[in-house]
Amino acid sequence: MKKVYFAVVGVRNFAAEHIKFIKQLENEGELKLAGIGIGVEDRRKNFDLEKKFKKEGVEIFYSYDDLLKNARDFVDVITLPTAIHTHSEMAIKAMKYGYNVLLEKPPAATVQEVDKIIEAEKETGKFCSIGFHMIHSRSIRKLKEIILQGKLGQIKEISCKAIWPRYRSYYTRNEWAGKSIYNGHIILDGPINNALAHYLNNMLYLIGPSMNESIDLETVRAELYRAHTYIETEDTSCIEAKAINGTKIHFYVTHASNKKLDPYMVIEGTKGKAFWDFSEKTTIYLNNGEKIEFDNEGIDPHLEVFRIVAKRHLGIIDELYSTPKNSRPFVVAVNGVYDSAEKIIPIPKNFIKEYEEENEYKTVLNNIDEIIDEAFEKKVLFSDLEIPWARATKEINIKEYKSFNPFS
Repeated sequence: MKKVYFAVVGVRNFAAEHIKFIKQLENEGELKLAGIGIGVEDRRKNFDLEKKFKKEGVEIFYSYDDLLKNARDFVDVITLPTAIHTHSEMAIKAMKYGYNVLLEKPPAATVQEVDKIIEAEKETGKFCSIGFHMIHSRSIRKLKEIILQGKLGQIKEISCKAIWPRYRSYYTRNEWAGKSIYNGHIILDGPINNALAHYLNNMLYLIGPSMNESIDLETVRAELYRAHTYIETEDTSCIEAKAINGTKIHFYVTHASNKKLDPYMVIEGTKGKAFWDFSEKTTIYLNNGEKIEFDNEGIDPHLEVFRIVAKRHLGIIDELYSTPKNSRPFVVAVNGVYDSAEKIIPIPKNFIKEYEEENEYKTVLNNIDEIIDEAFEKKVLFSDLEIPWARATKEINIKEYKSFNPFS
């Protein structure tokens, strides 16, 4: 059986996850970890790990250029679990050197960077898969099949909420965490563009016109807030948008809560309603009385990301599941959110609590759990609920959106 050989850039944080997933799939016979890029800092901190990989026959490279120039004879795919602001440049460079690429989500912080990746694919004939693992989920893909079959009728509204608390340790994990701008590069490292990005992307994907397409948006209105006093970007957001097919989209997220609520999505059509939760349990109630239930069939979507890349490289399938092209509507949505909000509103200190507990420094926005629940049920933004710290924003048209520049 022909194998697909992978090289991972990095060994820490999510790079460690990429290595873990590839190693898990080596037993299936189609994938092999062939190389790892270890920077100078990583080498100092991970000398024992480096020795371990060398014993396993994994080639070690000490710079990205070293990897690109010297791995072409035995590496097929380079994976880039790297900082958001490096994505576009590193992916394009890899494709120009002749490699296929697996790029972590989000593909880039701006739509113009994504467009450059799309153009590089055309110029080089190489592919760039995007690590939106939930698009690879069996439950999400089955749900989309049902939507495309018309069983739910016309999709009128799709809504999602998620409450994932994040503490100081999360924002100190690297130099760019919690930043909007880093070293002159746009990052937008808030919940909608990083930790909870999958669930905004899921909604755009589910109402796309074909199996591997996402929907473009026509308008967006959004609010961005910051409760954590030591970060730059938002940690609490709400979005309402309208797709070009008329479907309304609602999204509510926060990192400034006391409790955790995993992503929960409701899809409302003219012929029924679907409910999906983070466990991937999906329940559909059709107006004719039929009930449909399914889950992910025990398939880990993280592993599917790598399987699909391997299958595409081998020519077993013709299309990737997650691409720069079908990720573009997500990036446009995020850029439009920032343009609509215009600025991130800091929450007044009398509405938040910051304290140490169980070796973590926590920030909690008062009653945000209840606020998100109410906004989700009523399908409104926080300012529509007359929350004292909330500020109304403007709806903007993003149908022909081609450039995002917060510096202008």
